[in-house]
Amino acid sequence: MQFASLARAKIQTPRFRSGLIERSELEQRLGDALANQRLVLLVAPAGYGKTAALSRQLQRLPAGRALAWLTTDEDDDLQRLLAYLIEALEPLDPPWRLAPEALLERVDQGRLREATSALLNTLEATDTPGGGVLVLDDLHAVADARVFEFLNQLLEGLPPNWTLVIASRVEPPLALARWRARREVAEFDETALSFSKKEVQDLWRHATGEDDPEQADRLLERTQGWAAGLSLSLEASQRSATTAPMEARHNRRHLFDYLAAEVFQDLPAELQAFLLRCSLLSELTVPRCEQISGNPRAAELLEDIGRRRLFSSVLDSEELTLRLHDLFRDFLEERLRRLHPEEMPALLRRAAQGEADPLRRTLTYLRAGAWQEAEQSLADGTADMLASDKGGQVIRMIEQFPADIQASSPVLAYVRGWCAWPRYQYGAVRSNMEQAAAGFDALGRHGEAQRARAMQAVAMFFCGHMAEARRLSQTVRSQPMDLETEALSELFDFWYEGHHGPVEGPGNHLANAIDLLEKGRSAELWFRCIPRVNMFSSRPRVSEQIRRIVNGARAATVDGQWSLHADANLMDAWLHLWQGRLPELEAAFQRIEEDSQWLGQPAGLQVRLLTLKVNYQLICDDTDAVRETRDMLAAHAALLDPSSDLPLQYLAIVVRASAAIEDWPSVRMHLPALAVKVGHESPCMRMFLRSIEAQLAFQEGRAGEALKTFRELAASSAEFNTMFLDAMVRTRLALAELADGSPAAAWRALDPLIERIVSSGNVGQVLVTGVRGLNELSAASWGGAASEEGLAILREWTAIAKRFKARTQNKPYDPAGQQSAGLSARELEVLALLAASQSNKLIARTLDLSPHTVKRHVARILDRLDLSSRMQAAHWYRTRFGT
Repeated sequence: MQFASLARAKIQTPRFRSGLIERSELEQRLGDALANQRLVLLVAPAGYGKTAALSRQLQRLPAGRALAWLTTDEDDDLQRLLAYLIEALEPLDPPWRLAPEALLERVDQGRLREATSALLNTLEATDTPGGGVLVLDDLHAVADARVFEFLNQLLEGLPPNWTLVIASRVEPPLALARWRARREVAEFDETALSFSKKEVQDLWRHATGEDDPEQADRLLERTQGWAAGLSLSLEASQRSATTAPMEARHNRRHLFDYLAAEVFQDLPAELQAFLLRCSLLSELTVPRCEQISGNPRAAELLEDIGRRRLFSSVLDSEELTLRLHDLFRDFLEERLRRLHPEEMPALLRRAAQGEADPLRRTLTYLRAGAWQEAEQSLADGTADMLASDKGGQVIRMIEQFPADIQASSPVLAYVRGWCAWPRYQYGAVRSNMEQAAAGFDALGRHGEAQRARAMQAVAMFFCGHMAEARRLSQTVRSQPMDLETEALSELFDFWYEGHHGPVEGPGNHLANAIDLLEKGRSAELWFRCIPRVNMFSSRPRVSEQIRRIVNGARAATVDGQWSLHADANLMDAWLHLWQGRLPELEAAFQRIEEDSQWLGQPAGLQVRLLTLKVNYQLICDDTDAVRETRDMLAAHAALLDPSSDLPLQYLAIVVRASAAIEDWPSVRMHLPALAVKVGHESPCMRMFLRSIEAQLAFQEGRAGEALKTFRELAASSAEFNTMFLDAMVRTRLALAELADGSPAAAWRALDPLIERIVSSGNVGQVLVTGVRGLNELSAASWGGAASEEGLAILREWTAIAKRFKARTQNKPYDPAGQQSAGLSARELEVLALLAASQSNKLIARTLDLSPHTVKRHVARILDRLDLSSRMQAAHWYRTRFGT
């Protein structure tokens, strides 16, 4: 996950300047609560010193007690809060078993309890001998009700050695009665946080250098021990004898504004102007303050703010970073709006321009009412967010725009359609891209309209409207195209010619698309283009291009883009299956299973993994496993977008698998639905349906009907071949011809298939048609009809299938594997350093890896060893390899 300075600022425990007085009674109570309670609540109005008290006490946590701090704000919904909380936990090296991005995706899908459970399991397994403390500061700023549902679930399952601390201006809407009844909550309200008489006297002495109980008592009476009032009263008293008017005592906010104004008016004019304009920033750094204020002396002014202790805390960062107290920031922003309302839009625009986080930048533009800049900001950040599995965050950001802008903006329509693509919601892609294209054209942005239409055409094709999509794609091709539009157009032609011919079309267009992807170097564009292209892997040059896809996608992938990484692994596995490379395939299976688990078993990846698995099981002739996987595939397919061709494609695989294991009742059950779904626009799908009907006819004794159909199909099955269509048609035709007493005709059916497979090396396309048919063909009495060379190849195919089956039934003993438990050499290196008590960051530095990659290695190590924590993994390593 990539968080910029914003994340670092939000997860830093604020550090206050020296000079805080001892508050021994409060600190003793707070220390006891942090050590012994499940929940600690600090609930008091603004300015009562909640953050300062917590910050001071947390610095005294015993060694071995972990800390994760998060300052929340009004922009934080549940997903953002969780994302920052995950980042706050990273220094503890939590042993994630599920990618943090996948955890957030579960929240997007409404699977909150699963997400919370994954977080709790990780907390429990984190190696913190003294337990840990989770702090949520300023929780009153959060409006998302789901946050409090999450916190209730978090409290319910919080490990015994962890404590949740909440600081808020108002009592959070949690199920507090239960924890109060069980005495598992410690509460600190304004009474507990108010300064006592002795503390005010100590404060007066510290601030003035004088011991004056009478003045201290008057200060206590005026402020009632309110920390913010005390601080500003002392500041004001040092400047003049003025005190707050009596009526201000009864309204803390009025008192604060009055005293703040007193202090503010005495500041140099330059510092006043600087503070007013920088109050729009959540965190104050030199570059951002220079940008928004236009003052090149930002560094000196920030130092001055710190020296004057102007309601600011210092964040632990590589560059000087201050955070203004909410009360002071609100005072300054209100004053800015009152004195300089005409500057607000421009200042907010400047604030947005300096914001590294795309979502925060977009929100700031929205505050400025800068709708077009907000749209463009969101569009500019979408590619990286989609490549990092953060499409849900983009959709939530669209929902922050005014309703009329959402309805009319072509940019937002484009982004909505873009986000629907990786979820395989092609109906939504089609409608949104159609709206976007029309809107862009109306604005004269014809290049963007072209890009939208290119995506619309592919989505329309996947929705079964092939002829209409073809016309639209040709219109796009008739106009100038940028690289992305051209790549999408090549992708369209790959799919169209895959279904309609010519036979060499898919390979040529896929090669062209990959050339463009390699030039563009966009991880998201690779991610958009590569799924399911293995459907035509039996066509000329396609397998060769899939190898380029695997290499190119891996080269384009950076840390955190786990879905693209998984897609590349899946394509790699298909190549191994197609070329009969069993050891490599088994290793690839393990990688993909781990990918799927790490990503939370997303539906799109899971259904494609099941497809690969059922084909592997067909080669192994494992009928029971085929039935189980086939049924899982059918269940998953039923949940896919009904407006797209996906349910049809996966139903076809279900039917083919059933036919291959001769489960004819299942074929009969699914065939009517398949017949309804197969439209008139796809010749290869119509041929597939006819081939299944012919197989069923042959099984039911209608041999003549079956033979006639197979002969007709064989005339064009190579031209409209998918992964397996031509091999299925020709092997079934050969079996039917043999049954009809015509071995010569049977061999004529097989001979072109043998020649193509020998030429390409893609033996998998015939193995997945079913081992039983291959066994019959290799054992048949061919007389003189078959060539010896051809028969040898046929027998080699059956031998490969037998090796697949034998390997699954009788795994060879591997002493080295027993010692290493299947860990790779790199994983053993990571584990050795982990056992030496090195953190993920140090391991990454030692092995020249990224911390994200180390995190993934640790998850794989724990999965393969069936362990739950780093400590257990370290013990496992030491018992086998020593220290």
